[in-house]
Amino acid sequence: MVAALLEQLERHLVATRPGYLGCLQPGVSEAALDAFQERFSLRLPEDFRCLYRWRNGQAIGFTESLHGNRMFCPLEEVADTKALLDGMVGEDFEDPRWWRLGWVPFLSNGGGDYLCLDVAAEDGGSPGQLIAFWHDWERRKVEFPSIEAWLAAMV
Repeated sequence: MVAALLEQLERHLVATRPGYLGCLQPGVSEAALDAFQERFSLRLPEDFRCLYRWRNGQAIGFTESLHGNRMFCPLEEVADTKALLDGMVGEDFEDPRWWRLGWVPFLSNGGGDYLCLDVAAEDGGSPGQLIAFWHDWERRKVEFPSIEAWLAAMV
């Protein structure tokens, strides 16, 4: 289903936002996704892997949003951001619920706020849900139950 939604999204971008589509980077390899999983000791759901095989986020320096006010982050940026936030657990983030090691921040508003894939659902819900992380607000709302639901909302 995700592959079909990505095809619909591609057609939509061709028709309505060709400039944005032109700034999306080619997808990443299975090896890159495997290396990400290994680095963070987590398992990415197939739908997330499919998204990044389709496109590897938008070009660095291109600030147009994909959805709402959020930009689609390249996998390397996702890894850098995740490493930074993971490293703040127990230090800057004293409350363990402020940031979870099972969160993968893949959409950014450029101001330190992210839409995150939640691979573990430590705080309830279902693995694969998408959580809003606001750097200065403790509420962590589930915005979408899955990558598939998020893509369906866009198309």
